[in-house]
Amino acid sequence: MKQKKLILVVLGSITLFVLLIVANLLVTGTDSRDEAIVWATEMKKSKYDGVDIKTKVAEEKLYNMAVHYPIFSEAILNEQIEKYVQSKETQFFEELDAVRKSRLSKKPASFTLTFRLNSAGEGFYSIIFTTETYIGMGKNTVSCDTMIADVAAKKWITSRELFINPDKAARVLQTPVQNVLLEKEGQGEQVAQLFAGKEALSNIYIEEHDMVFNFNKGELAEVRLPLKTVYPYLKKEWRERFAKNIEEGQQVQETLAASSGNHVKKVALTFDDGPNPDSTTAILNVLKKYEVRATFFVLGSRVDFYPELVDRMVREGHEIGNHTWSHKDLTKITAEAVKKELGTTAEAVEQAAGVSPIAVRPPYGATNERVNQIIGAPPVLWSVDTLDWKSHDPKAIYDIVKRDTRDGTIILMHDIHKATADALEDVIVYLQKQGYKLVRVDELY
Repeated sequence: MKQKKLILVVLGSITLFVLLIVANLLVTGTDSRDEAIVWATEMKKSKYDGVDIKTKVAEEKLYNMAVHYPIFSEAILNEQIEKYVQSKETQFFEELDAVRKSRLSKKPASFTLTFRLNSAGEGFYSIIFTTETYIGMGKNTVSCDTMIADVAAKKWITSRELFINPDKAARVLQTPVQNVLLEKEGQGEQVAQLFAGKEALSNIYIEEHDMVFNFNKGELAEVRLPLKTVYPYLKKEWRERFAKNIEEGQQVQETLAASSGNHVKKVALTFDDGPNPDSTTAILNVLKKYEVRATFFVLGSRVDFYPELVDRMVREGHEIGNHTWSHKDLTKITAEAVKKELGTTAEAVEQAAGVSPIAVRPPYGATNERVNQIIGAPPVLWSVDTLDWKSHDPKAIYDIVKRDTRDGTIILMHDIHKATADALEDVIVYLQKQGYKLVRVDELY
């Protein structure tokens, strides 16, 4: 008798357990993917050669799905896109499986994946995916991800691969991005955390003449910087690929500035032959005090000794130019020697600060057609020589600036002389009182 009662108790417990499982399944539902999804699929041509658009639509009782993504002619590129799309679909179903069916009785869940395709040069595309999901409770979730395709090389690249040193670039580019947000949305204080760690430059893309920072967090959305601003931080390969974009963007900006009628008087302060641990530091302190950005044409041999000063220059927003390795007259040495003087200096600057010195100032201003061809762009000379190297007199330096400066002037000084550092504060105060905006060389035109 006791044995029968025990059997009945066990059977009752098992029955109750099974009923609880069934009840739970009735409430929460089984895996939403137990039945195969019935997709309606369509392929269309895009406006770009070798790129089609694939659309998949599914309408089920508990959910609706619409997925759009690009298909390239190169199959190897499509594998990663398919994996990305599948990961997003899986994430949606995992979230859906955790939701009670009763929440979806009036309005089914939904999943929409769309994209924008931007061409940023021949065979180079930025893809911006936007995912929007609804799984009940009246709440939509939107997220964005970017992918970059180098079709010519038949590979995907990460946005961090565009940069010489992505961590140093992120540290410097944080400031202009922050300034844009402060001007437009008053949200600049939130930027610092978004530029920290390995994810700092992981969600950016190229669109025509701009690099776009896609934050995808909180209220922050996108911030655009002209490609010209980020150009020195890019690897040589990408500087060459984006050269046309930058040139076109510059032309657009010049046209807009001319049509606005709001002319601003500008002067560029430039410093040669540094860095020097004493005078360069003093000059950087004065520039920081007055929030002035300048251009430093550095010698590679000195960069090698004082990389931390070049790093500081870049962090504080100054432009770095190439003044060769050892200050030789480039017109009097071989082409190979010229390339070595410039190349080793560029490598030293890139190592020190993660930026390439784009502008070149030949020592003594000595150049010719052969040197210009090697440089690949017009050299940056000057229109006012303060003769600080000759006078070593702060007042004499100031007097020359006061006498000779005009709108568009490039002022030549040397950050290896104490007199130059001593004169700089008076020079800046005078120029600003005259209504000049003090800029880097790359901001002058």
